[in-house]
Amino acid sequence: MTTTVIRPPVPVARRVWAETWRLVVVVLVGLFLFATVWSTTEVDTISDSRLGAHLLVDFAVGVVAVVLVPFRHRAPLLVGVLVVAASTVSTLAVGAAALALVSLVTRRRPLEIAVGSAALVAASTAGEDLFPDQEPTPLWQVAIAAVVCTALLVAIGIAIGQRRALLDGLRERAALLERDQQLREDRAREQERAHLAREMHDVLGHRLSLVALHAGALEYRGRSLSPEETVEAAGVVRAEAHSALTELRDVLGVLRDPADATTGTAPPQPTLRDLPALLDEARRSGADVTGTTDPASADAPDAVGRHAYRVVQEGLTNARRHAAGQPVTVAVDVVRGPALRVRVTNPTAHRAEQDTATPGAAPAGHGLRGLAERARLLGGSFSAGRDASGTHVVEAVLPWTA
Repeated sequence: MTTTVIRPPVPVARRVWAETWRLVVVVLVGLFLFATVWSTTEVDTISDSRLGAHLLVDFAVGVVAVVLVPFRHRAPLLVGVLVVAASTVSTLAVGAAALALVSLVTRRRPLEIAVGSAALVAASTAGEDLFPDQEPTPLWQVAIAAVVCTALLVAIGIAIGQRRALLDGLRERAALLERDQQLREDRAREQERAHLAREMHDVLGHRLSLVALHAGALEYRGRSLSPEETVEAAGVVRAEAHSALTELRDVLGVLRDPADATTGTAPPQPTLRDLPALLDEARRSGADVTGTTDPASADAPDAVGRHAYRVVQEGLTNARRHAAGQPVTVAVDVVRGPALRVRVTNPTAHRAEQDTATPGAAPAGHGLRGLAERARLLGGSFSAGRDASGTHVVEAVLPWTA
C-alpha cells in the first residue's frame, strides 16, 4: 500500500527560478560541448556541405531537446527517453539529457531508472560514430565512460530523490502532529464544555426549582396568604434568584480571558461539609427531608465530596420537581473500597405512574446524565430509577484512594 504525500504548493516565483537556472546550466553545458567537439574536428576530412549539415542538425536537435526538458514533470519517462535519444546526434542536447535522466531517477522507480540508464548508455555509444573524427575512440573506452557517467547521474538522482522523500516524510509527520494537537485541543474544549454544562445545570437547576416552587405558591395561594406571608415568600424568591445569578456568575467566570480576569481567587466548590446547609435549605423551602451521614465520610477527598454534594443536590431538585410534597431520604455511607455511597430516595407522586413505570428504568434527564458522567470520571457507578415498590432511587458509588 503506497502513501501519497501531498506537497505544499510552491510559490510561482520560486518555481520559475528553479526551472530557469536549470535550463541555463543545461544550455551552458550543451554550448560548451558543442564548441569543444566541433572546434577539435578536422575540417579537411569532410566537405563543407557535410560539415554544415552536421552543425545544423546538432543545433536544431539540441534546441528541440532544451525545449522538451521543461515538460519532463508531466511525462518523465517519455520526455527523458526522447531527450536522451536526441543526445545521440546532438552535443547541444547532452546537458538536457543529463538533467532529464536525473529528474527521472528522483522518482526512484526501478523500471524507469533501468530504461533511462540503458537509453543514455546506448545513445552515448552510438553517437560516437556519428561525429567526424580523425582518430575514433575505441568502442570499449566509450562504453566504459558512458557507464561511469550514467552511474554518476543515477547516484545523484537517487540522492536527490531520497532527500525529497525525507523532507516529505518530515512534512507529513509535522502535519500529523499538528492534526493530533488540534484533536487534543478540540477534545479538551469538549470536555470543558461538558464540565461547564454539568456545573450550570446542577447549580441553576437547584436554585431555579426553589424559585419556581415559591413562585407557584404565590400564584395559587396568593389570595389566601397574609401580607406578611406574601412578603416572606417574595423575599425567598428574590433571595434564590439572587443566589442563582451569583452562582451563575461564578461558573461563567472560568470562561473569561485570563488577561482580563480579576486577581481574586475563585470561590470554593461545595463539598460534603456543606451538605447540612443544603438539607436545611430544602427543609426551609417546605420539603420533608431526612438525612443521615456516616462520620467516616469526612475523610473523603474534596473532589469526591464535591461530586457527592452534586448528587444530593440533583436528587433534591428532581424530587421537588416530580414528587412535590413527598418525603425525601438522603443517606451518605462509606462502603468497602473505600468508596462513598450516596443514596437519595423518595416515593413517586402518583400511584398510576408507579403501576405503569418499569422498575429500574432510568429517566433521560440532563441532570441524571451529568451525574452518571461525574461517577464515570471517578471510576464509580451511578443508577437512577424506580424500584419494585415504586420508590424513586438515585444512587452513586464514588471510590477514592485511602
